[in-house]
Parts: sequence; C-alpha cells; structure tokens
Amino acid sequence: MIRSIAVVVPVLDDWASFAALVADLARQFAGSEFAIRLYAIDDGSLAPFAAAALNLPPAGRIVSLDIIQLALNLGHQRAIAVGLCAVADSPQCDAVVVMDGDGEDRPSDLAALLAASRDSPGAIVLARRARRSEPWTFRVWYQLYRALFYILTGQTIRFGNFSLLPIAAVRRLVYMPELWNHLAASIMRSRLPYREVAVARGPRFAGRSHMNLVGLIVHGLSALSVHTDMIFVRVLLASAAIGVAAAFGIVAVAGVRFGTSLAIPGWATTAAGDLLIVLVQTLVVVVAATLTMLAGRSNRPIVPILDARQFIAERQTFDRERLSASAMLP
Repeated sequence: MIRSIAVVVPVLDDWASFAALVADLARQFAGSEFAIRLYAIDDGSLAPFAAAALNLPPAGRIVSLDIIQLALNLGHQRAIAVGLCAVADSPQCDAVVVMDGDGEDRPSDLAALLAASRDSPGAIVLARRARRSEPWTFRVWYQLYRALFYILTGQTIRFGNFSLLPIAAVRRLVYMPELWNHLAASIMRSRLPYREVAVARGPRFAGRSHMNLVGLIVHGLSALSVHTDMIFVRVLLASAAIGVAAAFGIVAVAGVRFGTSLAIPGWATTAAGDLLIVLVQTLVVVVAATLTMLAGRSNRPIVPILDARQFIAERQTFDRERLSASAMLP
C-alpha cells in the first residue's frame, strides 16, 4: 500500500510556477494519509530557489523538499532521470510521481492516478491527455511525431512524463540506459506493466511554455533513440525489399530489351541505370546503418544510477520544520 509518495519535478528558471505547484499539492493532500516528499531538479537555472516563496501550512502532508541543483542544463528528460536516481535509493518512498512544475500536470489528477494504482498494484500508471490546449500548429506537429513513431517502431505512444511509478519499477528503470533519453519510451521498452488514465491538460501557473517546434523535434528524436535497434531492423528490412525490387526491375528491363521487340531505343539503358542507382543507394544505406549500429553497441552506455551523481552540483534538503520556518521569513 502506498503511504509515502516522492514527487519529482524538473525546474528551469520557473520557481514561481513551482511555488504555486507546491501550494496546490499541499491543498490537494491536506488531511490525507500520504506523506509527500518533493524533489525539485534544478536543471541549470540562472535564478536561485527561494524557500521563502513557498506558502505551506505548518501541519501539511509535505514532509520534506530536496532541491537538487545540476551542474549544467541537461534537458528535461535527463533532469527527470537524475531525480529518479535520487529517489531510488530512498527507503522511505513507496511510489514516485513525475510531473512538470508549470501547472499543466494538475495535482488534482493525482487522485485518479492513485485510484488506478490501487486497482492495479505494481503497475505504472501513465497520464494520457484526453484534451489538449496547445495551438493547432503544435498539435499537427505532435500528431506527425506520433505517426512517425508508430511507423518506425510499430508502437503507439500516447502519454508523456506525468506518471505514478511504484518504487520497484523506479529501481529497475534507473539501470536502463534508455532512461537517460526519454522516460515514457523507456517505460514502454522496460516490459513493466502499465496502464493509462485519461486526464485533461491544465493551464500554466505563470509564463509561457518553452516547448517549440525545435524542442518537439528534439523530444521526438529522444523518444526514437530508445528504440534504435528496432528502427534499424525496420530500415534494414525496408532497404532489403527496395534492393530486391530494384534487382528484379533490372532483370525485367533486360528481359524486355533482349527478349522482345517492345523496347524503345534508349529506354532500357535509362531504366536500368536508374534502377542501378536505387540499388547502390540502398546498399549504401544498409552498410552505413549497420556500421552505425555496431559502433553504438561498442560504446559504454550511460547507466543513470551509476552516472547521474556526477551531474549534481549541490543538494539542499528542507524538512517540515525548515520549510515552515522559511515560509514565515519576510
């Protein structure tokens, strides 16, 4: 049974939204049986965290706050990986919630994730967007990303980072090199059981989203990188099919040219030359993809639980008493 929940939140120069998130979490869990331990992953922010900005009730369910300052900006997904590694060693947590700190992942939806976890003990619970609020251009690009992901991997991805993970699942994920690039895709790759819960996207607490077309492309490539071996096999099979078709085409052109009187002068040379170019280019793609795949397997992968600590510059821990005292400072 879940009693203690760690909440991992990546933050990049958005401490005002984070303070609003903490206050919302305090309200949502007031009077509950859960103990909430917050982990804010400072992903290279220029502005420092100010504990005095928090507005917490002295007898709330938030029992501690850890500010983990990274030495540089690693990016959203790797900041999450560092946070999960920080929680994995903790004996006090039964489950981990990963959510953004801008308000779009609503604390009020945690009740639905916890209910789904009670129905499916041991399974990861993933929040699927039932309704999105981004501009239509962003939604179009997002659908293209999902379609490309399905074509290249054969799997459908309909969820993001907002999730509830049993601590046993966290302790398995932090040993996966894929976690360093993309949480959601790593969960799909891990073979751990999971279920989806439909939730709506909430409004931002403050400011504007940093996600743009370039960020979406980088995010999509990070998700695809988790399935590079599967993509390689699909590209290899597609290239083989194209190569075989080109070879049969050359044979067919030669048959028409030398076996019949149907060929137009110069046609056979042009057609055979074009098909030969396709065949050679296909072979080049196969060889390049194979060498790239083999070279990647020769390198030592980053194992988050082993390598994440070297990116932590500083860690501050606030217990309930320090949080209450900081909140009362002018």
